[in-house]
Amino acid sequence: MRRVTIIGSGRTGRGMLGELFYSEKNFDLVFADIDSKLVDTLREQGYYTVEQKNLLTGTIRKTRVDNFHAVDVKRDHAAYIDFLAESEIVATAVFPESFDAVAADLAEMVSLRNNRHIVAPVAVILGGNYVGLKPRFDTAMTALLSEPEKDHYNKYVTLITSKANRKVVYPDVLQEDALALTGDDKPVLQVDNAFRFGPDWNMPSFFEPIDSCELGMIKKIWNENLLHCSLGFMGAYAGCETINQIASDKRAWELAKYAWFEGRRALELEYGMPMPSDKEVRETFEKFTSPFFSDQISRIVRQPIRKLQANDRFLGPAFLCMKHGIVPYFIFHAAAYGFCYTDETEPQSVQIAEVLKEKELSAAVSTICGINENEEKSRFARDMITAAIREITAGDSKPLMRVG
Repeated sequence: MRRVTIIGSGRTGRGMLGELFYSEKNFDLVFADIDSKLVDTLREQGYYTVEQKNLLTGTIRKTRVDNFHAVDVKRDHAAYIDFLAESEIVATAVFPESFDAVAADLAEMVSLRNNRHIVAPVAVILGGNYVGLKPRFDTAMTALLSEPEKDHYNKYVTLITSKANRKVVYPDVLQEDALALTGDDKPVLQVDNAFRFGPDWNMPSFFEPIDSCELGMIKKIWNENLLHCSLGFMGAYAGCETINQIASDKRAWELAKYAWFEGRRALELEYGMPMPSDKEVRETFEKFTSPFFSDQISRIVRQPIRKLQANDRFLGPAFLCMKHGIVPYFIFHAAAYGFCYTDETEPQSVQIAEVLKEKELSAAVSTICGINENEEKSRFARDMITAAIREITAGDSKPLMRVG
């Protein structure tokens, strides 16, 4: 049977990739993760369920995923690398802070394949909310390979950028299945059309090959995620628990929408992506305010420092706006809300609060956002975010709703 190994067994790894590959009915499914407790639970329970909801109608479909392997990437390292080497497809679903470690594992996979003289091609489906995903992994992997291993890599290993856009969360209500996940019902995974398999290769039915998934990733992170996280930061500031609560606040929605429009206009000028139609705006609002999918604010704003970095959800599109003569006022204002609340359960939120106490405000913004003080555009971003933080914390004339 064909084998797929999924590196990262959390919400996207299990809730989207695992469910989709399992539903193909012709893959030997392997989950790999650094979380030993999760791996042990997957082994002991032997199954998990994924609930998929249509966000507009509330229609529900459930899939039970079973008959899989689960390995700890450290404790079972040899077996893990062996699974990678013998896989037809490897898929990653990890955060950026794990990229280098996963790249090292993939380099080790290449070395083992080369030693075993495996000439069957392998596709590595790269997932992660990151602009420049493929060159990041390619650089990290090739730096660890010998010349013969680089030859093998160039002949038989293909890095494929993907865009996973199914929103997956943990259920609101405790269930008998400790591994259960719930999400929307997106049935496809966009992937770069760059596979090296032969003409008779049976492509997974849920793959949607496109010419440039990197462009789709830019649109996702610098536009879709910009809107999502703008609402998330404001929701955290307002004390909301779910995104549909904050999206129902008129002022919050308008601010997030105009940040979305600023980013989208920059993408239109840089890449030819059209501005959203009235229909897209309406459907997006209905999705975020839908009672059928209450995405948790705590999930959306997790790791806020990463989201405030130069290449991520706010400053990435803000710098692109500035390149095209657009002042990204609303993007900066939305980003500022990330500095205006503290979640004691989120280490990066606590870190932001500590830096704000230790440093003058503009210096704190520079530290958190990784501002390059030698660049004029970066200093402008620092000053705009700093001014927005002062405006928010001083209490402006039209505050967001406050819960509690």
